[in-house]
Amino acid sequence: MEHPYKNLEGTAVWLIVDSALADLEENQDLTLTTAREYVVGYLCKSLLKGQPANGDHIDKPLSFG
Repeated sequence: MEHPYKNLEGTAVWLIVDSALADLEENQDLTLTTAREYVVGYLCKSLLKGQPANGDHIDKPLSFG
């Protein structure tokens, strides 16, 4: 069965999130009980949804003022 995040596979954000999760699993800081594709896809979707409309990058500090 194909997951709903197929369009994000192979993107930079997918590779970064997948790698970070793998590190956490390797260190035994995290155990996934949901299919990996769903976890990675959901986190990617959430990160990309948070991308500011003004073109700022998500790694730029937010300024409130």
